[in-house]
Amino acid sequence: MRLLTDPELLSDTIGAIYDCAMRPERWELVLAELAGMIGARRAFLGIGSPGGTMKAIVVDHGIDFSPQDAARYNPINPILPLGMVWPFDRALVASRDYGLEELRATRFYREYLAPRGDLDMIGFALMREGDATGHWLLITQMDRPPITAEEAAGLELVAPHVRRAVEISRVLGDQSLSARTYRAALERLDAAVLILDGKRRVTYANPQAEAALAAGRVLRTGPDGRLRGATDAAERALLRAGEGTAGGIEAPVSEENGEEHLLFALSLDLAAEDRLGQEERATLLVLRSPREDTRNPVTIAARVFGLTPAQVQVLAFLAQGHAPEDIAGILGVSVATVRSHLADLFRRTGTARQAELIARTLSLASPLRTDLPPA
Repeated sequence: MRLLTDPELLSDTIGAIYDCAMRPERWELVLAELAGMIGARRAFLGIGSPGGTMKAIVVDHGIDFSPQDAARYNPINPILPLGMVWPFDRALVASRDYGLEELRATRFYREYLAPRGDLDMIGFALMREGDATGHWLLITQMDRPPITAEEAAGLELVAPHVRRAVEISRVLGDQSLSARTYRAALERLDAAVLILDGKRRVTYANPQAEAALAAGRVLRTGPDGRLRGATDAAERALLRAGEGTAGGIEAPVSEENGEEHLLFALSLDLAAEDRLGQEERATLLVLRSPREDTRNPVTIAARVFGLTPAQVQVLAFLAQGHAPEDIAGILGVSVATVRSHLADLFRRTGTARQAELIARTLSLASPLRTDLPPA
């Protein structure tokens, strides 16, 4: 895996990923390059929401996955429930984390993967927000062994950058937004967002950014109106951001008390500047906590009740309306095994019936941010 041994390739790959934030049409090429690094011939990247509350982003390489296919195969994909609770930027490898023999026993393998000559998958979560989810994955074929730990480690180096580029492109990539709605979209982001002019002066700050500047623990404005870092790490990140490179950068920064944040910087192109009313080159800054907010009810249930991966799978399929007998067929396990997991779910959640369990799970989802027990 050359990403682990070739710093120049890693740097070029990260630069190409961030270019996609401004030019989404390049995602297919980047996906093809990432797939080629592990000998995969099929790849997918997508975000969306069942209720249509978010504009979908769907990119594929070598995959012909129609809406009819999605309706048929997603409900029986045993990997998707694991993705609901899998840590961001950590590889989910089907053969390693689910088990190759266990995967082969599932309906999804028999009905979708095997007929297409596929053997293994490696995927990463992109987002979990409200009813919207997203992930990207590479699919390898039967003409090569299962995905190795080295290959997973190499792809984990670029995974945070893929996720951040998609997050930025969700706002910057919508050419239909007017300046007014564009700024409104930025104000709804659950992160501190600032726009700087060429002299590092703040020309826009959303409410979260205004609060961060008022606190002054990571970023602050100097007497001359220029944005400065409150710590050496933050100042170095701002200096790099001012270099005006085409790709974006992301740097970890810490407050004096040690609390960590991520500072992302991206040089805006002319199209984005026009929508923001900028008259010169501008830089977008996004400051956020590395802890991701998740509102998917199954994801929250896994955290609140300390569910195992197997229990998460059963709960996710129950929430989709599957009966225990159906779930056994989907997962390739016995009905007794599913009922055993169901009994554990009742015990952990303090419920006694399936309807009560589902109602308790769905009640955990909220459109508002809530404080949850730590994972």
